[in-house]
Amino acid sequence: MKNKSFFKSLNTKFNSQSSFLINVILFLTVVLIIISITSIYISNEHTIYWWDFVGYQNAANNLTNLFRASTQRAIDDILGSLSQQKNYLITLPLIPFIYIFGNQRIIYILSINLVYLLPFSLLVGAIAKKLIPVNSGWVFWSTVAIALLVPMSWSPSLRGYPDIGATLFILLAILFYLKNIRLTAWWQIPIIGCCLGISIVLRRHFAYSAIAFLAAVSCQNMINFLITFKSGKISGKRLLESAIKISLISLTSFLTISIFAWGFIESSLTENYRTLYAAWSLSIPDIFWRYSCFYGLVTLLLVAIGFFAGLMRKFLISSTTIFLLLFGMFSVAEWLILLRYGNIHYSLHLTPIVVLGLTSFIWISIHIFRRQTRLIIFSITGIYLIVNLIFGLTPLGKFNNPLRPLFASNFSPLIRSDYDEILRLTEYLSNLAPNRELVYVAASSNQFNANIIRNSNRIINPENSSNLRAISKPHIDTRDTYPLPELLAAQYVVIAHPFQKVLLTDEQVLKPGQQDLVKFVYDAFSQNLPISQDFQKLPEEFVLDGGVTVSFYQRIRPTSIATAVQTLSAMQKEVPQRPGRQLDWMSFNQSPYITYNYSAVTQVSDDGYNLMTNPADVTKQTSQYFLYLGELSSPVKITGKLDFLNQECNGLSVRFSLLDEQGNFLDTTAKNYFPGITSDLIFSLRGKSAIYLLLENLSIESDKLTDKCGWIINNLVLDE
Repeated sequence: MKNKSFFKSLNTKFNSQSSFLINVILFLTVVLIIISITSIYISNEHTIYWWDFVGYQNAANNLTNLFRASTQRAIDDILGSLSQQKNYLITLPLIPFIYIFGNQRIIYILSINLVYLLPFSLLVGAIAKKLIPVNSGWVFWSTVAIALLVPMSWSPSLRGYPDIGATLFILLAILFYLKNIRLTAWWQIPIIGCCLGISIVLRRHFAYSAIAFLAAVSCQNMINFLITFKSGKISGKRLLESAIKISLISLTSFLTISIFAWGFIESSLTENYRTLYAAWSLSIPDIFWRYSCFYGLVTLLLVAIGFFAGLMRKFLISSTTIFLLLFGMFSVAEWLILLRYGNIHYSLHLTPIVVLGLTSFIWISIHIFRRQTRLIIFSITGIYLIVNLIFGLTPLGKFNNPLRPLFASNFSPLIRSDYDEILRLTEYLSNLAPNRELVYVAASSNQFNANIIRNSNRIINPENSSNLRAISKPHIDTRDTYPLPELLAAQYVVIAHPFQKVLLTDEQVLKPGQQDLVKFVYDAFSQNLPISQDFQKLPEEFVLDGGVTVSFYQRIRPTSIATAVQTLSAMQKEVPQRPGRQLDWMSFNQSPYITYNYSAVTQVSDDGYNLMTNPADVTKQTSQYFLYLGELSSPVKITGKLDFLNQECNGLSVRFSLLDEQGNFLDTTAKNYFPGITSDLIFSLRGKSAIYLLLENLSIESDKLTDKCGWIINNLVLDE
């Protein structure tokens, strides 16, 4: 009775005053807290951001510049991105902030936290009111406070991830569902479906949250059916109605995705994302420990107590609790058992459940305990949550001892003590390659990689950041391609000693042993393999944090066909499993990574390919050599159709050759082709020990390409 009177007094105190004024004051306080924490945090950073930490910021800045130059171009860029794995829609609400206040890091992060983190905390508060049966603004605002005390509410956005924007639509779907879990209001179905679909459009990995949502709704309806099974036809009819409604939600979600991102649906049907992203999939013990440390073991204990005690004491609203627990369990199964991706932005799938569990713990304590005990629990919990936030977001949390896992992982401001040295290194490379010569970086760690060099160049040359072409593809074996085209095109190679790779303890993490192709390039120059002999080492060196020494190699002669083939053969022996996006045909002197929005090699069927030169820049990027690295039979029969892109061309000589793994020619055949004449390709070669098939295209007159001989071979097929 005393606890009921306590709840009643809370309601009276909250409602007896001007509730509107109180809510406005509390809202403005939350806004001020978000601005203050964000500003203090970012102002203490001194680093060069890399990979996902800066990817969306660069996209938002580029999009803002496009809006300044041409609204139509910006819109076209947004629409063009919708079929990609990462699109620009999630950055759109951030553009006004950047447009008005500038493209500084602090503006970008503030815009994320005001546009996305603020409503995130409010929406979790609204859901809490559907969970805790105390009709009071106290539940709402206490949940908002707890959300802002959980470090993982902040960490993804402070690191530059805007993914919390997609979380908002999952929370909206949950809120609309909890308004009436039987979905008797007709408007619930399209709104929930649209919310799920939009979350997926904004960030693709929220497809798993949508699946968890639908699975939780389905299981809850099945539980309700089993409970009311004795009522016969009525329960069966309700189950059928629920199945239809869930199907309609799924259909609405699918249609929403289809309208905005049909390309994503197509790629989902053709791409094996589980294989491509296997490098991110950590072991089950590693991922469970990583996520436990994200929040802190004490936090997870309080969450478990909050939900368990709430159910046992019948304090929480049972239907809401069952749904949230089901949603949480399916999310845990997806992210900690099935996918096992360890980067911090994936934690957003679980953070709302953690916040609601903490809120449940606070309010069940109010419900169970008397005043003195309640005060002790509040004091201890409050102190823990504040210390947990401090340890999670400030350098004070950078310590290691057996008690450290009790608190949240540390994601304090990023600081590089070798910041100036990185800028000097980048300036050296800019001067070394003034005409955008390709620079290949054989390093791919969180400390040093090509992306750090490119973003360092944005600091040095903000108006001309594209003047330095530094790449380090492949980065991941299971997702990328063999780096031979990039190596053959590179005029400079950057080597860092010791070898720089992603570690299991890094924030942007990979499963160990997933960067063997990067390691191969490092070894090629460290061990003086034949391809390294086409370069000479330069005398300059730079020393970075941790004693990492960076050295440089300059090309002194083109790499021969034989050396290129020997290098590829060595790569294949070093990494027997073919990289995830490596096709059967490879351009020797052109890479999709080098020439954006254009590929020299396109697969058009299971065994058919289109090969082409680049008509936009044939003098610099024309592909003279293509290599086939699929299985070969004897004899090899080749068919296709050659079309000239420039009718002024005087003719081409197309030559096919079979090679062994040392690059020795085993059999060769050639034929001349001219514009305006039917150009069907029909070739046949024999070579019992052939490993590769080489395609060369030469001008008839001088055995080299001209700027008038752009061409494409359509549906090139090898038959037995």
